[in-house]
Amino acid sequence: MAKKSNLSPQFSGTTVDIRRSFQSLIALLAAALVVGAVYLTAESGYLVQEDDENVVQRRSTGNESSENTRCDLFSGKWVYDNESYPLYKDYECKFMSDQLACGKFGRKDLDYQHWRWQPHHCDLPRFNATALLERLRNKRLVFVGDSLNRGQWVSMVCLLEKAIPPRLKYMHNNGSSLITFKAKEYNAKIEFYWAPLLVESNSDDPVNHRLPDRIIRAQAIEKHARHWTDANILIFNTFRW
Repeated sequence: MAKKSNLSPQFSGTTVDIRRSFQSLIALLAAALVVGAVYLTAESGYLVQEDDENVVQRRSTGNESSENTRCDLFSGKWVYDNESYPLYKDYECKFMSDQLACGKFGRKDLDYQHWRWQPHHCDLPRFNATALLERLRNKRLVFVGDSLNRGQWVSMVCLLEKAIPPRLKYMHNNGSSLITFKAKEYNAKIEFYWAPLLVESNSDDPVNHRLPDRIIRAQAIEKHARHWTDANILIFNTFRW
């Protein structure tokens, strides 16, 4: 017999067992963040070499049929780089939550911070916070999902905030599921919205969401979606149903 839920009767959805972890998604999300930042700071996902340092540089392989040869940013490998990485340190970012600040609280094995994505036939430029902020000028970028996406959002904020003077940036928590970081000079918002299953569920509270059983309303997304309908860029992830 299923455990009795403390939800109102309207939650008659399916009880889902999601107790097993899915840590393998962390690497996938990290790759998505790196590649996504490159997409935002460049004209398109497939780029040829230009003088601008923010453009992906295509390395010659001798097999290009034309100058329009494209570089697949999703085909590559992780390489260890202890010279130019990490791009920030957790104890230097005042917006980094203690929950994620591994180095700040004594973790010694920080080599994982030195891995970067290397496409097979092109070179990604070093992350440029100012270039990305220009791309986000007058725009709203929203991360929607669970704690993994919240970690990606915090990382994005820490990447950007170093390029913004203290008086021109702020963080606002509306007391519920939406947290907003704003770069005033650019009128740019980088936000996180807590919706671990995207649709309405009994895990919607951003603090009290650790339940032995998840109950969802599979067709009910309006409760959450109204908070991101005017976003220019959305990055979704979801806990396992």
